[in-house]
Amino acid sequence: MHTGGGPDGTDVGATVGVATALDDLKSNGSALLIVGSVPDAVYARLSGCMLGDEDAADRRRVVVERGASPDARFEDVERWTPEWTRILRWDVAARRSTTANGQRATHPGARAGPSSNSRDEPAPMGHLPDVDSTPGIYVGERGYAGASVTAEGSIAELGVAIGEAIEQLDSVAGGLDPAELRVAFDCVAPLLSEYDEQTVFRFLHILANDVRTVDGMAHVRLPEPLESETTRLLAPLFDAVVELRLDGTTPQQRWHFRDANVSSEWLPIDPQS
Repeated sequence: MHTGGGPDGTDVGATVGVATALDDLKSNGSALLIVGSVPDAVYARLSGCMLGDEDAADRRRVVVERGASPDARFEDVERWTPEWTRILRWDVAARRSTTANGQRATHPGARAGPSSNSRDEPAPMGHLPDVDSTPGIYVGERGYAGASVTAEGSIAELGVAIGEAIEQLDSVAGGLDPAELRVAFDCVAPLLSEYDEQTVFRFLHILANDVRTVDGMAHVRLPEPLESETTRLLAPLFDAVVELRLDGTTPQQRWHFRDANVSSEWLPIDPQS
């Protein structure tokens, strides 16, 4: 890993800087912005790594998605009960059908609609899945459908639902350990199709701080280039920006750490529990 260019020795120093920055993200809580116009499967692969691989048995997860994700994202998830895994599916189409306001033009990068998937449909969001104070006790069915609810409300209601999920996981864990909570948020593009940038900026600011408060790690997808205006607007909210690209058919990632002021080389997407 390196920052690129520079006198002899720069690469070595930057390698240490990147490693230190990664450790800080895990120890102190963090929020990452994931950018790049890549297929959903590429992002799902990285997100699955960030949510914790099969060796990360103690990870608690909150995933906010639009439509069902590719199966590869959850292939390492074994604990589907509500004290371990929460999935909120925000349906922009349903939100539009319940509002009296006119529709705004779709923001660049927003998908046309929820993707199809063979999984069972989640129940509508009324209350989050019930959680008993004893780990392993839950109400509801196992698996993806049992961990999922559909969120059809406003951006404020979505924020409340995410906040409640984090609070409940923190409570049932008796206090989350550093990096125990992993949050994935996929809905920036559809939010920007419904709300102005200032509103979305405030929403993401609160989300990032909620995750940092419990020393969790969040990653937020923005399917736009690193150089886009929206990326430049939102990047200051995050501890690092992660670029995605396809090098031929090989998915790669490159990290840009804000406080450490270093960047990595283009790297393969590997598990990072």
